[in-house]
Amino acid sequence: MALYDRNLRDVLEEIAGPTPAPGAGAVSGVVVAMAAGLIASAARRSTDWEDGKGVAAQAQALRSRVERLAEANEEAYLDALALIEGAREDGGRDAAIGKALETAAELPLAIAECAFDVALLGAEAAEHAVRGGAEDACAAAALAEAAARAAAGLVAVNLISRPGDERVEHARRLADAATDAARRAVAASASR
Repeated sequence: MALYDRNLRDVLEEIAGPTPAPGAGAVSGVVVAMAAGLIASAARRSTDWEDGKGVAAQAQALRSRVERLAEANEEAYLDALALIEGAREDGGRDAAIGKALETAAELPLAIAECAFDVALLGAEAAEHAVRGGAEDACAAAALAEAAARAAAGLVAVNLISRPGDERVEHARRLADAATDAARRAVAASASR
């Protein structure tokens, strides 16, 4: 059953269970989707905010995108584990691991990109949303920052055998920029 077709309590039990999935990549994606939902809600509640409807639409689009990425990440992770475990010990194993890790880096990188975008929206919403909504947007930016950092770590781990791969640095820059956005969100929310 697809990640988003399951009951939340069941997903939480699966995360805490003895199986490898859902793992950190899928969970990071779910966190980003939840953060985007908080921002959309904050923007919709802010009827006097001229750009609120646009921010809500952007947040919803990001939420939709990252939901698909989280599900794809969970599937790719399970496929990669099966591929690695089933690979022969000869050269086929190395090729299988390389292919699995390549895919395992691309999806968390895309999740980190969405997390950065959500953190930016959270900073904007924290500045302009109504009281209550601004605090939700601030929390959303912090959640997105954490997810960006987690996803960047997965990119780095999955590409450890490829020193100098630009995707590792790109993911780190996204996480750092998400941190900056979360700090702006905190400052905006605290100054209201």
